[in-house]
Parts: sequence; C-alpha cells; structure tokens
Amino acid sequence: MIRSGRPRHWGRWLYRIQWLLLAVGGLGVAGVRLNLLTLDSALVLFAAVGLAMVAVALVAMLVFLWGLVRRHGEARTAALWAMVLGLVPVALPLFTVGQQNLSAPALYDISTDLKDPPQFDLLVSLRDTGDHSPDYPGAVAADVQRAAPGYADIQPLILPLSVSDTIASSEVVARDMGWRVIAVQPGKGRLEAVARTPVLGITQDVVVRIRPEGAQGAEGPAPGRGDSAGKQRGTRVDIRSASRKGQRDFGSNAARIREFQQRLRAAAGLAQ
Repeated sequence: MIRSGRPRHWGRWLYRIQWLLLAVGGLGVAGVRLNLLTLDSALVLFAAVGLAMVAVALVAMLVFLWGLVRRHGEARTAALWAMVLGLVPVALPLFTVGQQNLSAPALYDISTDLKDPPQFDLLVSLRDTGDHSPDYPGAVAADVQRAAPGYADIQPLILPLSVSDTIASSEVVARDMGWRVIAVQPGKGRLEAVARTPVLGITQDVVVRIRPEGAQGAEGPAPGRGDSAGKQRGTRVDIRSASRKGQRDFGSNAARIREFQQRLRAAAGLAQ
C-alpha cells in the first residue's frame, strides 16, 4: 500500500532530545544519591543539561513559528512540546530550591552562634575521607553569613523552658522532621542528628546545643546551674547544620534551622 500525505516532520526529534536530556539529569540525581557522583560534578552536569534544553527550546520556537506560517500541524505540536519541556530546567530549581536560595552565598555550614558555634562530637566518627572537616570553617564563613540579608533571621532561640524540657522537645521535633538522631545528652544539653536534603539526598549533620540563657563558655549547662536556673531564666537554643560535601548548600541548612526553630517554638506553646 502506498502511503499518502507528506512525510513526518523532523521536529518530532526536538521533544525526543528534551526527554533524553531530562533522563540525563535524572541519572545525575540518582548518581548523587548513590554517592556515584560528587555534588560539584552534578551541579556542572545540571547546568550543562539546562543550557542544552534551553537551546533546544529556542530552536523549537523557530520551528513552531515556521509551522504556523506553513500550517504544518505536526511541526507545531512537536515544537510546542519541546518548548514546554524546555521550561523544566528553569521551573524545577525555582520549585525545589527557591529563587532567593539560588543566589545564596557559597556556604555549606550555618550556625545560629557565629562567635561560639556548637561543635560536633559523636558525628565526627560518621564522616568519611573527602568530607568537609567537622570544625567550623572560621571567621570568613561567619562574616559571609553575617553579611547575607537572607540569613539575618538565623539567630539563637530563647525559650521559657528548662534545659531538660527543651532537649526532650528537641528530640521529638528532630524525629518528626525525619532526622536520624545519633545522640541525646541531657546532661550536656546536646543533641546530634543526621539529615538529608529531599531531592539530591545530600547528607547534612546537625548539632543542637541547649543551655541556660546567659551561660557562657563551654558547651552545655553551666556548672551548678541546672534546671532551676533554666526555669528562672529560660534556655538558649543554638543550632548548627553543615553539609558533608559541596561548597554551597543553596540555603538548605538555613531552611532546616528555620523549620526546627518554628516547630520547637510551637512545641513550647509560643506564637510563631
């Protein structure tokens, strides 16, 4: 049988290429989650995939206009699908990261106390070769965080609770947020946990330090000032969240601190 009508338009390859590029991006996500690809390498891959998809979408726009002029339905439909798929590399980061976080400074370690950041203890043993040092990055990182307008709200949380009540509530909140709690030390006023980002599954360590408001010096409740002092003066909650890998976190550590503080305030019966 002889086929009638004009041959299929090559424009259908435009959206096929877009689907292929999306698959490459998906493999990049899987590679990071399975520790087969470093975060920095994945970001380079995602940038290349995004630029390629935008370039294909621009070509598809020209094909779409040609299809309108020549009244070629197949060309218009194929080009339209290619343009829609070309929006994915633009919309997905905005949806998962947020516009404000795309321009966040290159930080991977965020703390509510920049002068005396809480230190990791038991979590240090879980870090592998090639991970960032568990030590706070130093004054340079503190200055960058302090100067960033988007991090101005990352401050210590003051609660009208005792140290023991606050750490008990902190453990409940941490588990509700899906963190893997590694250690709870009521005597030291400390909680350590491991969290992962939802999309790429980046491992981030979290330490919560709780001590009576006004206590200075070493971590944990000041000697001789137990729960009675905490009830009288309240407690100060400091949180530090740090990525094990990558030079920037796109605001994920700060977002985790904000959510933890909001939930802890709610658990303490305080208005948001």
